[in-house]
Amino acid sequence: MKKITLIILILFAHLSSFSQKSKSTKTGKATLAELNMKSYDKDTTANALVLYEHANVYLDAEKVDFRTDYYFRKKIFTKEGVDQATVKIRTYGKEKVKNIVAITYNISGNGGMQKNFLLPSKIFKNQLNKDWTETSFTLSNVKPGSVIEYSYTKTSPYPGIDDWYFQSSIPKLQSDYDSAIIGNYKYNVRIIGNLSLTKDNPSIDNNCLYIEGLGQASCAVRSFGMSNIPAFKGEDYMLSSRNYISRLSFDYVSFTSTKGVVKKFLEDWKSADRTLKFTFLNNQANKKSFFKKRLPETIFGIADPLEKAKAIYDYIQNKYTWNGKNWSRDTKLKNTFEEKTGSVYDINLSLYNSLQAADIESYVVMISTRENGIPTKLYPIITDFNYLVVKVMVDGNAYFLDATDKFLPFGLVPFKCLNGEARVMDFENGSFWQKIYPAKRSFVNTRVKFVLNEDEELEGNIIIRKGGYDGLKQRKRLHNVKEDAILEDFESRNAYLEVDAYQQYDFEDLSSPSKEEYEVVLDADSKNQNTLTINPFLIDRMESNPFKLDERLYPVDFGYERKFTYSFSFEVPEGYKVAKVPQSAKFKLANDGGELTLRSRSSSYKVDLYFTYDIKKIIFSNFEYYGLKDFYNEIVKIQNAIIEIKKE
Repeated sequence: MKKITLIILILFAHLSSFSQKSKSTKTGKATLAELNMKSYDKDTTANALVLYEHANVYLDAEKVDFRTDYYFRKKIFTKEGVDQATVKIRTYGKEKVKNIVAITYNISGNGGMQKNFLLPSKIFKNQLNKDWTETSFTLSNVKPGSVIEYSYTKTSPYPGIDDWYFQSSIPKLQSDYDSAIIGNYKYNVRIIGNLSLTKDNPSIDNNCLYIEGLGQASCAVRSFGMSNIPAFKGEDYMLSSRNYISRLSFDYVSFTSTKGVVKKFLEDWKSADRTLKFTFLNNQANKKSFFKKRLPETIFGIADPLEKAKAIYDYIQNKYTWNGKNWSRDTKLKNTFEEKTGSVYDINLSLYNSLQAADIESYVVMISTRENGIPTKLYPIITDFNYLVVKVMVDGNAYFLDATDKFLPFGLVPFKCLNGEARVMDFENGSFWQKIYPAKRSFVNTRVKFVLNEDEELEGNIIIRKGGYDGLKQRKRLHNVKEDAILEDFESRNAYLEVDAYQQYDFEDLSSPSKEEYEVVLDADSKNQNTLTINPFLIDRMESNPFKLDERLYPVDFGYERKFTYSFSFEVPEGYKVAKVPQSAKFKLANDGGELTLRSRSSSYKVDLYFTYDIKKIIFSNFEYYGLKDFYNEIVKIQNAIIEIKKE
C-alpha cells in the first residue's frame, strides 16, 4: 500500500454528486443457487470462492476526499474457509472507514434464505501505531455452505490510490475495478502479474463533475475486470508474491491546480535523488565533519584503505544497537550517536558519514527487500524502497555493508536485501542501478573420518566449516547456546550418533568461516554378524527434493550462489573387505547453472568418497525448473547410497 503524506488541498467551493457513485455495488445479491454450491469445479480443493468483488474509486462530493466503495461476496466451502468471515481494514492517518454492511446467508429449514446482519457493536477499531488504524469485524453464523457479503467505504485526503489485487489465496469468479479521477490528478497505471484482463475500458467523461464558479470538469474513467481467477499459490525459493500476483498498481504522478500550476510527485531521478537526500534521509548524509571529530584517532592512522574501511565498519557495528526499525521519521545522527541505538537508516547513515570522514569512496544504497517486492525501474518511486545499506569501493572492488547486525561480516548484507538491483545514490554524479553481490561465497564443507575400533564400534571425527550466509546462520543459531544444548540438538537430529567431544573454532572472528569439530561414535545397529552397512552421508543429508511441483509458474530465486562439499574416509579394518561403494557420478545443469560430482575410491584398507554440488546461478526460470528438479533428485539419490563392508 503506497501512502503519500503530502495532502493537496483543493479549493473548490462546491462539488456536485456525479454518476460514478451509482456504479458502486450494493449488498443483497446472494442467490439460492450460490447457497447450494458444494464446490468450485475449477478448483475442487478451494476452501472458499469469491463470487464477485468490486471497487469503485471517485472524488467524494461532500468531503473533497478520494472515496472507494468496496463490495465482496464469497462462498464458504470448508471449516478452513470460515476464516474469510473475519475482515480487517487498515487505514493510514486521516483515512476513514464507514458505511459497513455485512450479511451472512444460510439455507433455512424450509429451503429458503436466512439472513444474519452484522451489528454495529461488532465493529472494532484498533490503533496499531501513531500512523495506522485497523477496523475489523467478523460476520456471524458463518459455516461451510454459507455465503457472506459485505461492503464498506474508505475515504482518504491523500492522492495515493491503493493497489487492487485481482488474485488472492482463494479463487475468484469475477473481480472488477472502476475509477473516475478528475483530470487534475495524473497517475501511471501498471498491470502486474501473468493473468490477462477480460475488461479494460478507458474513456473520458467530460461532464463527470461540476465545480461551482468553474463549470464542468472532466474525469479519466477506467474500468478493469478479470474472470475465473485462480488462487495464488506461493512456491519455495521465490521472491515476494507482490512481484507475481495479478493486480493493478497506481503511481501518483502530479496534480495541476485550477491556475495551471503543476505539482509533481513522480519525478525524474535527478529530482528524486534530491528528495531522497534532503527529505527522505532528512539531510543526514552530509555529517562527515561530525564523525571526523568523534571517530577514534587510531582509525585515521591506518594506511591500507580496505583495512581502514573494515575498522570503521567494526567500530559502528559494535557501537550501535539496532532498535528493530528500518526508518525513523526524524533521523538525527547526532542524537543516535549519543544514544547508541537507532534504525537501519540511522546506523547505516552513520557508517556512510564515517567512511566519508575517512576519505573512503562510499555511497548510500536504497533497497527494496525481498518481502517488499522488486522496485519498478520505469520511473522513480521513492516509496518502493524500505531499506538502506552502504557501498564501499576499494581498489576497484565493491563491498556492500550493513552495520545493524552484530553477526554480519564485512561485505555481507542481510539475505532479505538480495532482491535484484538496488539504487546507488551518487549525490554528485547521479544515482544508478546496481545488483548486490555478496563479497563472500557461501559454502558448507564437511569432512568425516571413521574407523572400526577394537570393540567393533564405529568411531570418528567430523569437522564442519561454513562460510558466507551459511556461516552467518550458524553463528546466529549457536550464539549464547550452552554446549550441552548444542550436543543435545545435534544428537536429536542425528539419532544414530553419540558425541564424545565437541569444539568450536573462529566463531568470534566474523571474517573467517565458522568451524565445529565433533568426536562421535556411530550406533552399531546397522551391523550384523558378517556385514557392516554405512550411509556415508551421516549429517546434513538431503532427505527429499525441495522441488516437488510437476510444473513451476515462477522463477526459482536462491538469493546467492552456494556450494556444498562432503568428504568421507573410512579405514577398513583387518579381516574385512569392501563389498560395495557408491558409483562415481557427474551431473551438470544447463546454462552453466551448476554441477555435482561424486567420486568414490576403495582399496583393501580404505574407502574414500568425495561429493560436491555447486549452484552457480541465483535465478532459474520456470523453464529451467525441470533440470533443477532433476539435479536435486540426483543429490537425494546419491546421499541415500551405502558402503558395504563384509568379513572375509
